[in-house]
Amino acid sequence: MLSDKVTKLSWVYQLYRLGQTSVPRDRPEQVRHAILEHIVEGFGANSGTLALIEEDNQPLTIVAGIDIPDYVIGSKIERGSGILGLVAETGQALLLNGDISNDARFKVTVVRDQSTRPRSAMCWPLKIEDRVIGALSINRKDASEPYTDVDLENGGVVVNLITVVIENTRLHRDQEKRIAMLSKMNEEIRSVNKHLEDTQNQLLQSGKMASIGQLAAGVAHEINNPVGYINSNLGTLQKYLKDVFTMLDAYEQAEPLLAANPETLANIRALRDRFDIAFLKEDVSALMKESQEGITRVKKIVQELKDFSHIDEAEWQWANIHNGLDSTLNIVWNEIKYKAEVVKEYGSLPDVECLPSQLNQVFMNMLVNAAHAIEERGTITLRSGVQGEEVWVEFNDTGKGISPENLNRIFDPFFTTKPVGKGTGLGLSLSYSIVQKHHGRIEVSSEVGKGTTFRIWLPIKQPEKKA
Repeated sequence: MLSDKVTKLSWVYQLYRLGQTSVPRDRPEQVRHAILEHIVEGFGANSGTLALIEEDNQPLTIVAGIDIPDYVIGSKIERGSGILGLVAETGQALLLNGDISNDARFKVTVVRDQSTRPRSAMCWPLKIEDRVIGALSINRKDASEPYTDVDLENGGVVVNLITVVIENTRLHRDQEKRIAMLSKMNEEIRSVNKHLEDTQNQLLQSGKMASIGQLAAGVAHEINNPVGYINSNLGTLQKYLKDVFTMLDAYEQAEPLLAANPETLANIRALRDRFDIAFLKEDVSALMKESQEGITRVKKIVQELKDFSHIDEAEWQWANIHNGLDSTLNIVWNEIKYKAEVVKEYGSLPDVECLPSQLNQVFMNMLVNAAHAIEERGTITLRSGVQGEEVWVEFNDTGKGISPENLNRIFDPFFTTKPVGKGTGLGLSLSYSIVQKHHGRIEVSSEVGKGTTFRIWLPIKQPEKKA
């Protein structure tokens, strides 16, 4: 018969903790050996072997063993070869009692001397859904009570939880690798940003400033990869937690069966109260929900970065001006939200033939300048409309306004009314050049103390020869 340890919540909890407490300083083999020791003890066995399939369609690798030679660890087992290989290949558990040396199923010859006596063993496949990730075997010496078919069946229930724990340790290792990869990527991004800072002045002064959309697209691409597998891992983890909670529910339902053993029942209930299982179930579900909501928000930000940059659409094309304006507003929202309320009074616009990423650069300059013009709290109003063969977009702010003597100079390169260190004087100059490239124009009106309005006119269709 199986040891009664595996029926206790304390044993299950300790198994779960072994899988969760694997940290970077732990070597994988140490964690796996500790898990196997816990399993062997819980099943009342004398020895055991754990073999995993490290990569799809690859042989099994023995990753942990109790009472086996050290040199065996790391050995490869072909599918279908030996007890572990056969179980991994067929996906079926095996009960073995007595002498198996002549069993043709295992494709091996067992050399035995006269002192070797039959053993009792059980072996299960480790499966996540329908995918086999390895095999586990446990053994008893001759003097021990041999295992039975009932033991094999009951042990298979616990093995499902064991599989989840072992897979979680693999996820922990993968996560650490991905974190290291992200750290390296962050260092590279910092290096790129430093290089951009060092060369920014030369690029601006030569009139060849690269669109910020290129950086936005690069950041969006880099963020999208880790967000993808984090989202996937959260989904998988949620499935695993569901299985664990199902197992805990099964143990709780079995409590009445322990009425004949008041001491054991009291221990289980004390542990349940101590760890507050009901609260953990509720709180873990809430944490998973919050994490998935956070990932969804990050994905939305990444999409806004992509919409803003249009880096894959560098040629002239037909685009929705409102979409570009909205995505740009989201990108610079942190610059605006503490200074102004944004009011949208959009008209009905046709698609416009343009370079979307360059127009987004213009929109960004207009929005940031409007926010900087507001000293405390104000309003930025965005309007749009169509007139004849042209569309227009208007940016109105309730800021401090521009004095009449400066109105004629605001598009000059390096002219700025901002304090030293707060502006380069190239934002409006570059915006003016981009609008001219689109065969459009910028109109401006301002009143000191009341605010400023910029209106950008663009042709719906570009002339045949584009600049």
